[in-house]
This record gives sequence, structure tokens and C-alpha cells, in this order.
Amino acid sequence: MNEETKSCPHCGAQLPERASFCPHCAQDISQRKEVSPPRHMPRWALYSALMVLLILAVALAAWTYTRPKVYDNGTAEVIYTDDDGSYQLLAGFGSDRFRPAHEMTETVEEGMDYRMPSRLYVNHADAGENAKEAFFQKVEGVAVELLRGGEGASPWRCEAPVEMDFDPEAARISLLTYAAESGPMELRWTLVMKNGDTIRLYQRVDLDIIPTLHYTPENCAMNTAGELQALVDEINKTADPEAIVYLHLPAVTYQGGLVMEGRPINLLGSEGENGARTTFTGPVRATMAGHIYGFENIDFTGPGDGVGVSVSARLHLTGCRLSGWRTGLLCYGNSWVNFQDCVFEDNTVGFHFNASNATPTTYHYSGNLFQNNGTAVLLESVPSDQALYFDGTHFSRNGADIDNRCGHEVSIADAIFE
Repeated sequence: MNEETKSCPHCGAQLPERASFCPHCAQDISQRKEVSPPRHMPRWALYSALMVLLILAVALAAWTYTRPKVYDNGTAEVIYTDDDGSYQLLAGFGSDRFRPAHEMTETVEEGMDYRMPSRLYVNHADAGENAKEAFFQKVEGVAVELLRGGEGASPWRCEAPVEMDFDPEAARISLLTYAAESGPMELRWTLVMKNGDTIRLYQRVDLDIIPTLHYTPENCAMNTAGELQALVDEINKTADPEAIVYLHLPAVTYQGGLVMEGRPINLLGSEGENGARTTFTGPVRATMAGHIYGFENIDFTGPGDGVGVSVSARLHLTGCRLSGWRTGLLCYGNSWVNFQDCVFEDNTVGFHFNASNATPTTYHYSGNLFQNNGTAVLLESVPSDQALYFDGTHFSRNGADIDNRCGHEVSIADAIFE
């Protein structure tokens, strides 16, 4: 086998391919590479490069810090901080401006329509003071939108958020309307700040539908005070304790009163063709503490003495007339009473608030008429610190319009006196 050869670059003699030395001319024929000594970067260049990197890092941090931020933790409360301090922003359904309401379950009656406020509060995070005025000078815009519940046959609806007189502590309020059949809801408050920051708050509501029972003159005997009392007693014994009960009363005059103490029952009066209305000439008493009664479109006409309606429960009256009593309406014990569009006339005392403990329903007593009473409103004990609002209520020819013995805060700015 022939071995490959190569020529000596010095004398031309033939040599094996792998030879590194020529025996003919004694020359080294291996190829050598010139080795360059290592080169080092000058210190000034290294320092310059480090300085450039530092400047870029500072610029990136400054850009990141000054660019708009999004505050969104998926709840009803956010702590927002700017150059002026820290603010607590929260969305709630009640009047407590320190209590966020991220989720709640609302008990509703089947077939009924409802309205509730979603409220935005702003507090100084450290001092706890109301900061709505100072904070909203920084706000470019605020909106409320439904993320769930806005579709279907009975959808939720939310109104544009604005300030409202019934809760001056709230920065903004959006009124929500819905029905028992509307289903669960989720909404989002979005605030866009003038500096470009965005703040989002969330609220969710589930509806717990409870059954309702309706009793009418067509299917129940209720034309006399005795028949009505017997019906109430029977309902207390046999009706579903979880159901809400409505008695649709005929336009008759009940010669006597009524006692309701086993369960809350709503009384709905009516008007006959000759203008006669459902009327009680005897006292009506409700004593189921902690529950809500509703009386609508009923006259309570007294003999000049006694108490027309007395409650140690929560009661709401609409379109009722109380006349001719020593006390037209008495609220005592663990109770809260509210009324709208009612008439109190010719009573020694129209409305007497003397309760020691209760869960308030609403603080507005609007659209009422107090006339020819010795004392229209007597406030002896009111179990709340919130002001009572008599907006649109008319006081006429009373001996005393408001006897505020307990010194409770009362708003009469929108009341009418003559």
C-alpha cells in the first residue's frame, strides 16, 4: 500500500504526508500559528459601559414607576396610593362606609320587583376620615357596569353613579333594579384617574327566592274583625313558616282591631266603588320582633283615645291614614317604623318613636301629611345615629310639629310647614 507523500517546502524532496522534519535539508516543515498576546479592555471603556447600563436601568425604573397603573384585586376594596397619601376605596350595599360588600345573598319574594343602591365610599386609609371631596378632584371618570345578570327576561339594571342626598357619606351611588327572577349578578366599578391610573371594584349578589302566600276575600272569610282574627290565627298555625303572607283586605270597616303576634303578615287595603276604604276602628298590634310588616292603603280611625297602631317589630306603612287617636302610631321595644304618603290627623300624638333597639330599614319619611295633631312627631328614643329625613312631608296646624326630646338629628330642609 503506497503512503501518501508531500514535497518539502524548502528543498522539494518527497516526504511522507505526516512528516514534520525534512531529512534532506534538515528543515522543520510543520505549520505553526502565530500566537497573539491577550488584549485587555481599557478601564475607561469598562466604566463607560457600566455607566450606560446604570443610566438605562434608572430610566427603565423611572418609566415603569411613572406609567399608569391598574389597581384590580378582584374584590370590593382597594388601597390606592399617590403623592398625597393612601386612600381606602370600597363598594358597599349598606350605609357603613368602612364595610366593603364583595358578595351577598339577598332574600327576595317571588314575583316582586326591587331596587337597591350600590355605594362607593372613599376614606383616608390612615385617619379614616371621609375623603370623597379631595379624592374626586383626581378622578377623570367613574362608571358602573354589569358583568353578569344584564340579560334574560327580567335583567338587572344599573343607573349611572351620582351623589344622592339619602346618603351624603357616599362618594357615588348607582341604583340597581331587579326582580326575584333576575338571577345572580356581578358588577364592576371603574374609576379612571387624571394621571391615567385605573381602579376597579367588584360586587356580586345571589338571590334567595322565598315563597309568598296570598289570601283574598274570594277564597277566605275576612269581612268582619272576628273572621279576620280567626284567619290570622289559622295562618300562624298552618302556613309555611318561611313564606311571606299577604292579606288582600276588602273595602269594609272592621268594627274592632287585630293582633298579629305569631308571624309577620302584610295587610293590603282596598277601595270600593263608593270611595270606601279598608278601615279599622279598633287598635292594631304587631309584636313579632325582628320581622317586617307592611300595611298599605288602610284607614285607622279611632274614638279619640287609645293607640291606633302599635308595633314592637319593623313596620312600613304606605298610603295609610291614622286619625282620632291618643297616639296614632307607636313604635316601641325592638322596633323600627317607616312610612310614606300617609296622613296623621286629629291625634293627640301622630307618631311616637320610643324604641330601644332595632335594625333600621330606611331613614326617609317622605310625602306625608301631619295636620291638626296636638304633637305631630314625638321622638323619645330612636335606636340609630342616622338622621331622619322628612323630605316632602307637610306639617299643618299642629300644636307642635316635632317634639325632639331625645335630640336625634332630623332633616327638615325639604319639609313644608304652615
